[in-house]
Amino acid sequence: MEIFPNWTFIPVVTLLLIMAFVLRRTFFGPLGRILAERHKRIEGAHLEAEQIRAASQGRLEEFDRKMREARRESDEHMAKITASATQERQRIVSGKRTEVDKMLSDARLDIQKRREDAREKLLALRDKFAVLIASRILKRPVSDKTKTS
Repeated sequence: MEIFPNWTFIPVVTLLLIMAFVLRRTFFGPLGRILAERHKRIEGAHLEAEQIRAASQGRLEEFDRKMREARRESDEHMAKITASATQERQRIVSGKRTEVDKMLSDARLDIQKRREDAREKLLALRDKFAVLIASRILKRPVSDKTKTS
């Protein structure tokens, strides 16, 4: 066994150091720069996406606010239209009701007048009918000498 150190490790270490230097310059350096640039672009994209999301969130809130306001205005407009239509309907119904009441009153007056006219005609004809009926029953002419007032 030899006590003297094996001097072959020096060229191996030197070659490893040279190889590490060369790899760092030709492979690991550019790879690190590419990865750093990629990371920077990804972070930039994340920031841009966050800004877009915040802007769209603001626009969405504005849209929701405008929609609520439009619905409120629409509901108010519909309430006004409904109230107006209800008033118009009540006015029309009231007018027609008045018209129908007048027609009904006129019809009642007409019926009462016709009844009175018919009663007067019947009263005027009753004596003639009484004489006619008596003549037919008695089978002889009967005179209308007894007039009652």
